[in-house]
Amino acid sequence: MNRLFPLPIFTFLSLVIKNGGISLRKLKNTPPWILKTIVFEPVRWLELAIFNQRISCHKLEKDPLFILGFYRSGTSYLHECFTQDDRLGYHNNYQMVLPEVMLSTEKVLLPFFQFICRIFNLKDSVHRVPLSFRFPGEEDATMTTFLDPKGAQWGYFFPKMMEEQFQKYVMFENLTDWELQDWKESFSYLINKISIANKGKQLVLKSPPNTARIKLLLNLYPKAKFIFIHRNPYQVYASNKRFWEVVQKVFALQGTKGVNVNEIILETYSKMMQKYLAEKEFVPKGQLTELAYDNFIQDPVKSLKNAYEELNLGHFAYCEEKMKSFTAKKKQFVQLKHSLPEKERILVDEYLEPIFKHWNYAQL
Repeated sequence: MNRLFPLPIFTFLSLVIKNGGISLRKLKNTPPWILKTIVFEPVRWLELAIFNQRISCHKLEKDPLFILGFYRSGTSYLHECFTQDDRLGYHNNYQMVLPEVMLSTEKVLLPFFQFICRIFNLKDSVHRVPLSFRFPGEEDATMTTFLDPKGAQWGYFFPKMMEEQFQKYVMFENLTDWELQDWKESFSYLINKISIANKGKQLVLKSPPNTARIKLLLNLYPKAKFIFIHRNPYQVYASNKRFWEVVQKVFALQGTKGVNVNEIILETYSKMMQKYLAEKEFVPKGQLTELAYDNFIQDPVKSLKNAYEELNLGHFAYCEEKMKSFTAKKKQFVQLKHSLPEKERILVDEYLEPIFKHWNYAQL
């Protein structure tokens, strides 16, 4: 990630060849990769020349706050709420899309991209809100857009490699000590870069795979704090099915032929939650709080205030009015529900029974 070689275009083509090429129907999703690996390549070299040493030597003043929870559990909305507190720094969509050049280009290109979004009324297909490059991003997605083969989310672009990437870079199984150390260095490098972009503010970060990495994150950031959000498993499963449909339409480079998407959702959901439950006991007192999604959307300001107090994040009064104003605008959107056929509810019950019992969610 922090080297000139191998060139991003070489890494990208290697992944394409390894996974059997790009599906004909997905060729429309390749222009962003061409832009990243060819058009922005000279700027990447310039940014490395200017910032690489500073990034490598950077030290965080405060360890990050990590938002944990499986995909579609309310993590994005919770992350948005925390970004209303300007004492905290965060990782935005611009940095997620163009991490290789974000320090040298964000001030110029982000306003331009925002202008394009407003003029053409572009929509964020995943979150169903107006597209904004200031919207919070995810560091695992960024490791992927950084053309890092260790990015956990390559499986969404190439579904056939989802299982391998999940086992190695979410569960951290079936990888060598060298691969583990290499991942740590790449992840730390990215966090340092995000910290510099935020002028050293304490970072609030959100990436669902971190839910299964508590011990690893504590090894890197011993004073890190965590807020875990959980949601009714039926709603999580149904929302993830839609998420996969959107990703296939807008981002994927291969189709899902021969891949059981429903099983992938349930397997990854179950394993991540089990690992979270096994590892949360390692978090020192005062560094972890849990939050139910339903309670959060009913009274988000109260939930946030409690989290600030439990995690000692500073005086909540400083940002309380901004939190009230922001959450009032989001109320209708976050209460959206997803329907689920009875047959699929039974399947969810079979995979996720321990989750239902642990958080007292009602099954059929």
